[in-house]
Amino acid sequence: MSTTVGPSTPKARRVRVYTRLSHPLRQRLLAYCGAAGRSERAVIEDSVDRYLANPGKDASAAGPIDRLAQAIDDDRRLRERQHRDFELLSQMFGRFLQLWTIVHASLFTQPATPAAAEAIAKQRGVGEALYKRLVAGVANQFRRGHRFADDLPNVDDRRPERVDKP
Repeated sequence: MSTTVGPSTPKARRVRVYTRLSHPLRQRLLAYCGAAGRSERAVIEDSVDRYLANPGKDASAAGPIDRLAQAIDDDRRLRERQHRDFELLSQMFGRFLQLWTIVHASLFTQPATPAAAEAIAKQRGVGEALYKRLVAGVANQFRRGHRFADDLPNVDDRRPERVDKP
């Protein structure tokens, strides 16, 4: 009985590389390999290949100083946005308070007649009901992730980050 041997496929050539790892890193590598069901060689080879393929875009390939600088930049951008949003809300609240005091100036005076006192009491009742509806609406928008700054057109001459409707 003869067997036909087809064209031989070349064996993948590998080069042995020796490196030293710290004991804690080696333990993490062994734990990962055990959990993933992969060999150490395969994990190390994939990691080195990923690093060399795109070192500038792989966050895990960045050094600790680069990651720290990125985290500081991200935090600075977040604080700048929060400051801007706070300034917008402060400006809006000041404007609202100004208009509210103009419209409701009569509430700060003593009514001259019982009819005026009754009208003010009725106005307060309507105002409290409106306030409760307003608070419920704001709470609903807040739970859905909508923020007041999202409603403002062209703030800081930037396009809105989200364009979803409330």
